[in-house]
Amino acid sequence: MEYISASDNAWLTEIHEYAQKDVVIMLLGNKVDSTHERVVKIEDGERLAKEYGVPFMETSAKSGLNVELAFTAIAKELKHRSMKLPNEPKFKLHDYVKKEVKGSGCCKS
Repeated sequence: MEYISASDNAWLTEIHEYAQKDVVIMLLGNKVDSTHERVVKIEDGERLAKEYGVPFMETSAKSGLNVELAFTAIAKELKHRSMKLPNEPKFKLHDYVKKEVKGSGCCKS
């Protein structure tokens, strides 16, 4: 599969059109456990996520890799939004995901 640019994808437009405006968006590359059947390179996923301005991580529903982390990251973002005080610093979802993925030993060098 070739790298697909943000302008070629209708899904992000649909999210912005139909979801609540404060929706949490995260790009997940699934089936990372099937390395011999990989369709999208990690670099392409990271590039697309950067283009969209959303966090990215690779996951595996089969092995459970980063599945809980993805839900935890979104939950932390939503909790922070609902409890944030005016002068409190913003929760940085990107930074949290990067730190946690790096610490998990997943697919990163």
